[in-house]
Amino acid sequence: MVKEKVSANQFFMLLYLSLLNTVFMYLSSDGIKIASTDTILRPVAFLLVAFAVYVPIGLIIKHHSQLSLKRLYIPKTTFLKIIALLYAAIYFVSILKSLARFDLFVSSELFPNSDMTIFIVIITLTCAILSLLGLGALSRAAGVFSALVIISTVLVMVSLRSEINFMNFTPVFENGLLDFSKEGLLFAAQATEIGTIIMFLPEIEGNVNRAYSRWVVFSGISVALIFFFVVGSLGAFADSQLFPTYTAVTLASFGLLERIDALETGVWILCVTEKVAFYFLVVSKAVNYTFRKLSRKVIAIGAGALVSVIISFVSYNIKRFSFLSSDILSVTLFLLSTVILPITIYVYLRRVKPCEKTEENI
Repeated sequence: MVKEKVSANQFFMLLYLSLLNTVFMYLSSDGIKIASTDTILRPVAFLLVAFAVYVPIGLIIKHHSQLSLKRLYIPKTTFLKIIALLYAAIYFVSILKSLARFDLFVSSELFPNSDMTIFIVIITLTCAILSLLGLGALSRAAGVFSALVIISTVLVMVSLRSEINFMNFTPVFENGLLDFSKEGLLFAAQATEIGTIIMFLPEIEGNVNRAYSRWVVFSGISVALIFFFVVGSLGAFADSQLFPTYTAVTLASFGLLERIDALETGVWILCVTEKVAFYFLVVSKAVNYTFRKLSRKVIAIGAGALVSVIISFVSYNIKRFSFLSSDILSVTLFLLSTVILPITIYVYLRRVKPCEKTEENI
């Protein structure tokens, strides 16, 4: 389970769970309607954006493959160490975003008006410890969890089929193509996990480009189906719900499983755990790249403790939560991790002279 090498498909199963967690914890807002057919079409924007931002990442993958064939490597420099720290900062903030949203979900939907700070801190430290298992263990666990997520989600969809009312669907582009494009781009900007690909290239075996294409398409279809059942079953009521996806799940029942939402909630917690543990792994790997004397264990536990302290201040403070959930922050993190830093890295790699590899583990 602690083997570091993983197949491309296993790695993207991990990213699949991470993306689904964003959909499950999808928040309503005053500016963006949920009860609209346009919501179902937002994954189209995700598909377009995901393939567009992959261009610099794909170039880095190609360059990495060429160097590997020639047994060459890029030496560590101060510039690359600074880039690594920027990645660590991006995914540290992403951890805060994910946990703050999960905190709101637990305290508003599962245990209303309860102080869940201790619970969130326990989840945080657990994820930090789980990240120490490494990419191999997390990716293999993601394969099992993905099967559970897909099965439980299909059960919910089957049970909700009788709740679908096609009168709930609105005309396409009801608010204009400009608004649809803006909302679609904001949705796509939640997928910061795309930026993690170049950080784990040495550990991924197989055709990354092909696996990425399958991940994008399968993720887009999955999200569209989930939103179809949310909009079709809730209609305008979805706009009044803080977590409309969860509200739709509470309507579901399947045979003897009258409380299928309890099963689905357990699955969602698995998604949160996988995503946050993976992001802790990204943070520890990036910091360790810059500060080799700091072990990943020290970095992960230290990051977990720091996140616990910060999230305790964010909990029950709407201003701090609003900042972590703001569209500006989401877009900034996305552009940095998937566009700006990959382009910067690729330009640097093209300019720096590689060295001959003398040890297998350089």
